[in-house]
Amino acid sequence: MLEEMLQDITQEFQDEDGADLVPEEVLRRIAERMLPLVATALDVPYVLGEDDNVTPEMPGQHREVWVLRCKVQCCRFLRTQSAGRVSFSSGDKSMDRSKEASNWASLEKDMAAEYQSLVSKLNPLGDDSILTPEVFPVRYRTGHRRHHHHDHHCHDD
Repeated sequence: MLEEMLQDITQEFQDEDGADLVPEEVLRRIAERMLPLVATALDVPYVLGEDDNVTPEMPGQHREVWVLRCKVQCCRFLRTQSAGRVSFSSGDKSMDRSKEASNWASLEKDMAAEYQSLVSKLNPLGDDSILTPEVFPVRYRTGHRRHHHHDHHCHDD
């Protein structure tokens, strides 16, 4: 089952020459890492066996959820890969690659919404707060202290 799924995903992430944008080993690792998240989201204890088959047997819509979750991760991988790309020209050739990262981010957002919608439909009682955790960067400033208890004052001598 895993091999067929990886092939399906690979076909959607190819360049104009048909080369794979996501290396097979990266895609396989993504699929393996996403299955437990999908299992939690759908509330079904899916496990990937040594033979690359999933147990219990996964119905088509659940497979689609897994595929979507993998595609979201592929977009994240490709966004990271393309983050440093810029526009350049050489002689009569020019290439604008500066928008690649934002294009992947946009596709990632759309697929994540589609994933969320399908999961909600298939498991309406699920806790969607687990599915798409928001990550906020934390900034630390040297020498700056934040106190949670405002009933006392700290004084540095």
